[in-house]
Amino acid sequence: MIGIRVVARLTSAVAIAAAGAATYGLACGPFVTIMRPVETVRPGRVDAYVRGDVGVVREHFARRYLVQAFRRFNGLPAMDVTPSSSSATGIAVADAVKAWGAFRKTVTGDDVPSYFDTERDLGNYGSIPNCLRDTFAKAIETGRARADRYGLTSAQMREWVKAEDAVLANCSGGLTLPDPAAAGADPLARADRAYQTAAAYFYAERYDEAAKRFRDIAADAASPWHPYGRYLAGRARLRQATLAEPLDAAQLHSAETEFRATLADPAAASLHTSAAGLIEFIAYRTDRERLLRELSSTLGSAGRATPEQVASYERILDGLLDDNVAYDYEGIKDREAIVRSGELSDWVLVMQGTGGGATDRAVAQWKRTGRGAWLVAALWKAPADHPDATALLDAASKVAAGSPAYLTTAFLRVRLLAERGAAAQARALLATLPRTARTDDDTEAINLLNAERLMLAQSMDELLDAAPRYAVSARLDATPWQDPDDEPEPGPLARERVFDDDAAIVFSWRLPLARLTDAATSTRLPPRLRLRVAAAAFTRAWMLDRVDAALKVAPVLRALSPSAAADVQRFEAAVPADRHVAGLRLLLRTPGLYADVTGVEDDQDYGEKELSRTFDHLFRRNWWCGISPAGVREWPVDDAPLRVALYRSAGAPQPLFLSADERAAATREQQARAKIGSAASYLADEAVAWAKSRPRDPDAAEALAHAVEGTRWARCGSATEASRTAFQTLHRLFPNSEWARQTKYWY
Repeated sequence: MIGIRVVARLTSAVAIAAAGAATYGLACGPFVTIMRPVETVRPGRVDAYVRGDVGVVREHFARRYLVQAFRRFNGLPAMDVTPSSSSATGIAVADAVKAWGAFRKTVTGDDVPSYFDTERDLGNYGSIPNCLRDTFAKAIETGRARADRYGLTSAQMREWVKAEDAVLANCSGGLTLPDPAAAGADPLARADRAYQTAAAYFYAERYDEAAKRFRDIAADAASPWHPYGRYLAGRARLRQATLAEPLDAAQLHSAETEFRATLADPAAASLHTSAAGLIEFIAYRTDRERLLRELSSTLGSAGRATPEQVASYERILDGLLDDNVAYDYEGIKDREAIVRSGELSDWVLVMQGTGGGATDRAVAQWKRTGRGAWLVAALWKAPADHPDATALLDAASKVAAGSPAYLTTAFLRVRLLAERGAAAQARALLATLPRTARTDDDTEAINLLNAERLMLAQSMDELLDAAPRYAVSARLDATPWQDPDDEPEPGPLARERVFDDDAAIVFSWRLPLARLTDAATSTRLPPRLRLRVAAAAFTRAWMLDRVDAALKVAPVLRALSPSAAADVQRFEAAVPADRHVAGLRLLLRTPGLYADVTGVEDDQDYGEKELSRTFDHLFRRNWWCGISPAGVREWPVDDAPLRVALYRSAGAPQPLFLSADERAAATREQQARAKIGSAASYLADEAVAWAKSRPRDPDAAEALAHAVEGTRWARCGSATEASRTAFQTLHRLFPNSEWARQTKYWY
């Protein structure tokens, strides 16, 4: 789907206060949903993590998730660390607008506009979310109460709705005021109108007038809106302060005075949490260092803490460290000040930090405190040859199976043992750890443990058993990490299994053709994944003229991809002299035959149950790319989760059971593939050779037409000359064929 997606990141206090201009990032589609076996800066199952089931905590998690891990590793209860989602916020506002429209229609009988703009333009391409979900929720709540008092279709109710329409007209611009209350209106109607008028001034950005009117409401003890008066006066001053250039410190202090008055008013108890959060937001703008100390202490040691405190803490560190989760520890500008703010902040810097300084600090703090959080940090940081590695492994072995840190320390023990050459001990430990998930919440940890099993596999069967992974999350590639799963149901256990990048590297680059063929003919893989391995094995066998391997894999293709079965069978039945051409015909008619195996998938790959028989015009995923003589980029991105967490950004999977001869064979095959080049040019050249050798073969005309189309939609590489040659050959040898009539251009 092609469209425009608006991504806005708003922290909770900013959303409550609407304290500044939202920043928008525009990106053009199409967007795809990534089926991730392991997430990057967040846990795969956020709901479980929020409940305290932290699984395998990674060093470069976002800071809010490290707060939860620190608490759990040190014996503190879990807390809500759910991030504020831009998409969820937008959906909540849209739902609230819809609900308001439905309620309003029960009173007036008419509809609100289908599009209702809740954002206020600030000029210069800036805007603020002016009317939030609570704006409409409070209107509905009040409207229902007034309907109970006056009657749903009464004149008083219609006047109230008319006034509320005027208030909401200010969400997007201008100044629209409600009419004064009618002469003879009862005290409640007059109080409502005073509140609605003050709100209209607030949404219209007339903050002095709004604050004055809200304070007047606070002074009217008879008004049902009395408890809201000081709080909303503070909201007006806060909005006024933060929209000013530069920041208006005097208005911030005025806002704080109003919020503290709210906290002192027992009648405003329902507003106390919000008022306290807004006071913290003001402290963030006026005394950040003090606030960081308070939050680090509260979040790191208190039995209870609030989501608003997590958001404030994250916002402060984002301001000091930028929105990065990996950085040079020694290069942190304000490191000592952050460390002094509290142990939690110290630990977060070490976990996210890189380099020897982070390692030294982690080990030193573990030795000093003996606390679980520092043991985890030291295990993440210590290299295999660290002088304290043995002591760390011994300490990790004593972590109880019921501890929140157990899976993290077990994963890191296996990794460190493997790095130290103790593969047998690492495998023995893995044998005591689960292989399959009991619930969706276990799936990401199981994926990480099975990645270690693949790394340490001693046979092809062990490798094949460890290769399939659960699709833990499904999120759009363009969404920020805060956004929830796009496809929350079905959960990972009900989804088709996928490969991660480690399995893709092994199948694509590490196994010689003979071993890849064995993997394809084995039944240990799920059918969908087995088809992918078989497709790569067949394609590679045909490219390398290894007919024996191609014939071994052909029955698998025929069984698992019925749409290609007839063409595969034709290849199998061909006489030896015709078999290369039969394979070429199959490839040209099947753009979904890849020479490599896909790792982390998106929903386009994930949706394919058979080999694609049509050209992909959108993403151009047709056939294969060429290989550089200098080698291939094995990990698709530098920060691939397994590359960072398991292989420490250096190596890549190397099956331990391969002999030296098999590794040499895999290298020779890669070199041969490099000489062949990209599919589009190679297949076009082969189609031309076929047509010239068999100028009366009608199948050659079809092959040339597919070759021309394939060069147009090639996955990669320019095939201009090959396309021109195939086009000219088609029209010279088969000018009257249907394929020539369909193929009007070579470009």
